[in-house]
Amino acid sequence: MPLTENASPEASTGNFNRWLRINDHVSDDLFCRIARGEEPAHFVHEDEDLMVIMDRYPVSRGQVLVVPRVHFRFFHEMPNELVGHFYSVAAAAGRAIDSLMSPDAVVMLARGLRIPHYHLMLIPAHRGDFVSSLFSLMDSVQGFPASARSEIARRYSSLGRALTVPEISDARLEEDAHALGNALRKEIARA
Repeated sequence: MPLTENASPEASTGNFNRWLRINDHVSDDLFCRIARGEEPAHFVHEDEDLMVIMDRYPVSRGQVLVVPRVHFRFFHEMPNELVGHFYSVAAAAGRAIDSLMSPDAVVMLARGLRIPHYHLMLIPAHRGDFVSSLFSLMDSVQGFPASARSEIARRYSSLGRALTVPEISDARLEEDAHALGNALRKEIARA
């Protein structure tokens, strides 16, 4: 779905009001403003409970955010029914990214600190890129495989070399949102 000045009104009804009563909290963070139609976003998918949007500041092309429409700071605050739907759509989005971007992996990171609204980042990771290097460092720190401190230091120092921040235009984000949206709809229909 295109970059919009406001989210579709029909997407903000139904369970949204029920979750809002359960949560009893309205926030003014970026994702709440997008959900209310007050901020633009490149929508890949939206339904009455959540949004899948292109990340405006990705570390890898094709990176999306899966976001509940109602404000929850942490995943464990969401009702179980919403958690199931949230992760089902996230899995379908991961399959869509995999089919279109052909990454070595689709990395899922849960967020909610910098923008205090729970969301998942789904990041296509390719061998040697920043995300792959970051997880290589995490593996060595956690002892998988067991690594000498010098190896951990080497992997840490390689992060800066691996970081290339993609400059992705609005037009490219819109193209990717359209392609990923089509692939995601097929994945949801198959589930």
